[in-house]
Amino acid sequence: MSEQTTFTQWRERARSEIRDEHPQLRWLLITAAVVVVLGIVLGAMVLLLG
Repeated sequence: MSEQTTFTQWRERARSEIRDEHPQLRWLLITAAVVVVLGIVLGAMVLLLG
């Protein structure tokens, strides 16, 4: 049980550090994820139509 609490505390600390120190990093990761999803969708459409 203490391991889960420690992990939860570590996760929350990591999140707050990312939020405080690197707010643009979060947007970069979100943008990268959107680009990857769009690439997969467009690639699938090209394969299906081509």
